[in-house]
Amino acid sequence: MNPPERMFAEQVNVMSAASKQRGRQERIESLGIPKPRFMQWWERSNKVDWAFRVAMAAVAALAILVCCRTWRPPFAYRTGAVPSRDLITRVTFQVPDEAATEVTRTQKRRDVLALYSNRTQPIIQLRGALKDQLFLILGATSFDQMNEEDRKAFAQFYAGDETAEPGDTPAARFALFKSVLADDPELQKVDDAVRNMLQPIDEHGLLTAMQHAIDQGSQRMIRVYPAGRPADAEPFELSKVRIAQVRPDLQKRLAEQFRLQFPGDPAQTVARMISEWIGQRLPDTLQYDDELTEKERQKVAADVEPVMTTHYRGDTKLADAGKSLGPKQILLLKREWEELTAKIRWRDSFARMSAYLGMIGAFYLLCGTYIFFVDDRALILERSKLAKLLILLSATVVLSYYASRDEWRGELIPLVLSSIVCAVVYGREPALLFMAAACLSVTLLLGADISELVMMAAACTSCTLLLGRIRSRTHLLYVGCISAAITMATVLGVGIVTGQTLAAGEPVSEINANIPVLGFYVTVGGLLREAAWAGMCIVVSATAMTGLLPLVEKGFGIQTDLSLLELGDASHPLLRRLAQRAPGTYNHSINVASIAEAAADSIGANGLLVRVGAYFHDIGKMFKPEYFIENQSHGINQHDSLQPAMSTLVIIAHVKDGADLARSHHLPGPIIDFILQHHGTTLVEYFYREAAKRSEEDPNGESVSDKDFRYPGPKPQSLEAAVLMLADTVESASRTLVDPTPARISGLVTAISQKKMADGQFDECGLTFRQLDRIRQSLVKSLTAIYHARVKYPGQQSA
Repeated sequence: MNPPERMFAEQVNVMSAASKQRGRQERIESLGIPKPRFMQWWERSNKVDWAFRVAMAAVAALAILVCCRTWRPPFAYRTGAVPSRDLITRVTFQVPDEAATEVTRTQKRRDVLALYSNRTQPIIQLRGALKDQLFLILGATSFDQMNEEDRKAFAQFYAGDETAEPGDTPAARFALFKSVLADDPELQKVDDAVRNMLQPIDEHGLLTAMQHAIDQGSQRMIRVYPAGRPADAEPFELSKVRIAQVRPDLQKRLAEQFRLQFPGDPAQTVARMISEWIGQRLPDTLQYDDELTEKERQKVAADVEPVMTTHYRGDTKLADAGKSLGPKQILLLKREWEELTAKIRWRDSFARMSAYLGMIGAFYLLCGTYIFFVDDRALILERSKLAKLLILLSATVVLSYYASRDEWRGELIPLVLSSIVCAVVYGREPALLFMAAACLSVTLLLGADISELVMMAAACTSCTLLLGRIRSRTHLLYVGCISAAITMATVLGVGIVTGQTLAAGEPVSEINANIPVLGFYVTVGGLLREAAWAGMCIVVSATAMTGLLPLVEKGFGIQTDLSLLELGDASHPLLRRLAQRAPGTYNHSINVASIAEAAADSIGANGLLVRVGAYFHDIGKMFKPEYFIENQSHGINQHDSLQPAMSTLVIIAHVKDGADLARSHHLPGPIIDFILQHHGTTLVEYFYREAAKRSEEDPNGESVSDKDFRYPGPKPQSLEAAVLMLADTVESASRTLVDPTPARISGLVTAISQKKMADGQFDECGLTFRQLDRIRQSLVKSLTAIYHARVKYPGQQSA
């Protein structure tokens, strides 16, 4: 092989080895074919940050799924709603029959054995009284020798009877007493007989008549307990305690006891006389205990099992079509829903949650696409802003879900509050999109119908579109009142369109139940009440938002016109200090604020924000006011003794000093942004040229770089900051015009605006050429009005 061939073979081997060492991806990239944009974005993106933001969105979606209990079907029925079809039960279930249950409870309460307390003391006293009377009688030796007291005592036992047999006289009875009781001078046997006779009474007591009513307990039996011992209560039939029924039995018992103690027929006569005396004086020993009996009745009633009524799947009608739902129908539908929910399988629950998750994902995609390609993509790219947006919308959906309970019906309150917050923080267009997604989510989560969606959309849309700029404390109240009127009209219109007024309605009474027109008025009355409630919710929400507005501004870092007007008060400590230490700078700030506000308004920017920002944009000059030309007097220039680079540092320092001063006084973030951005990265031309001139004159001098003579930035990030930059520059430059004619002012403004644009100062704020031209025209008009020519009166000296 000759040398050229050998060299060619070596080159081929080297190239082959190199191609083997390169990967497939490197070989493809070496062709220079561009990758799809998505792939390019994915390779350049921060994977960790992207994953963190996706995780935040996932947490928000999971919070909605869990808090709104999406694994079960919603209960979509409300009192007063008019179903368009008959509602047939979807599952077999039972509900308590309150009427039948109450009948059973009443019967059980009536069957309770009333509790009576038995006091034995009256019986003991009766026995004692009997012995006293007998002792009086037996103390007399004969009937004739009895005194008046003895005769009265004996008359209690026997006073004589016209129907008595011959010979049966009081004297004979007295003799009978004496003969029978002669063997018992201490009356011990009599007392034992009486005690044995009355022994059952000690257990169950005596009662003349029942002391409790029919509905307070059984009239056949009672429970008796010794006084102070309710735990020992025992049941007894009333026949054993009623005195009228107990009296004959007592006579028999005493006759038996006397037969054992005193043999012979005369003893039975005495026993009959004593038993009659006792029977006439039997006391009530039982006392009805209402408190304990009532506890027993309550306990028995509570233990009654509810009487259940069965409703069969596909057979039982729960509500009629065309009739408003009342409390009874709602109770049945609620019970059916609970039974249905309890029987849902986990696969069905998982499918429901997956469907809701897909809905939330679709809303994420819709809103995210709009934000990224149309609106401010910083809402997605910045974690803090994304977190605040997700928290706001998630909280709105969850609070609306729980506030929609039938007894509250307050779902409009969170939605209206959120729509106002979104309009204030993000603007009208994003707010409309966000609230549309929130209203759809709430409607689907509640299982509500189209009329509910239209009502929520009307309330949120009207509040968002009417809000505008909040320049007074009553503005939100006006917005709430007008939105309430619109929503009320919407509720009535949708109710009529959906045919709710065609329902028969509930009759006012049985007399007019057959008058159809009354049903119409009842239904329309229900619509009016619903509309009035919706309007009141909106007004309450708007009124509450007036007090919540400072918290919204603090939490989201934004300022409304109301807070800006308060901040722009000339009595603010920083502005008063600026007027004292740097009066020239203060006058310059007032002029800049005037012309910048008009310029911002001309392009649709927030002129009030620009005006307030202009008041504070140069507060950093307070630290060294004499180094700025507008504050110098007597022709003394502090920069004459400084090098250009040092003078530049002094001039540039007012930006950082102003930002630090604003932060220490807790000025809002947008105002601090004005302070940092109103010079952007522009060149301090005067000192740069002076340094360049000195460098050229010095043979040994180093070349001067313009980077050392530029402000640190950042460049204006908003239209308002760009307007302030131009206004600040042209106001200062216009003071140098010897004869500020309109033509010269126009030329100056045009030259400055073109120079700023050429320097790239407007590259990051989205300013268009059309907007720049309108700003220029407004600035020229404002400066011309300030420096307009004045009529020179005769004899007036030239200034």
